[in-house]
Amino acid sequence: MSRANQRAMTVLVVDDEPDILDELRGFLARHGHTVMCVDGAVAAIHSLGKDGPFDVLLTDIRMPDGSGLEVLRACRDLQPQAARYVMSGHAGPDEIAQARNGGALDYFPKPVALRSLMEVLASMAQTPRRQARRR
Repeated sequence: MSRANQRAMTVLVVDDEPDILDELRGFLARHGHTVMCVDGAVAAIHSLGKDGPFDVLLTDIRMPDGSGLEVLRACRDLQPQAARYVMSGHAGPDEIAQARNGGALDYFPKPVALRSLMEVLASMAQTPRRQARRR
């Protein structure tokens, strides 16, 4: 799918590592998406309540100020239209299962494989919004 045919999306990226935020912000913006990055769970929950709407949430699972699982719950409640994804360099199978049970559509190990992320977003761009989300 060419970039011209892709629907630009608004993506909220949540991670406590500045290098990860910078990499994802730059990559997603270069591919035509609007990106908002926040540096932790508290900031993400605040942003979900006041910013957006977001098409996509991509959150780290483990952060010093809270869990990505809390961010998933807040997103489900505040912006249920957003497709939710998690990433982590340290999550175990139980945390990944909890994330999926909490509404995460998929899990990306860190460092995030940017090609895989783009494939997911391209697939979403082909899917009507009302069908792309899972509550």
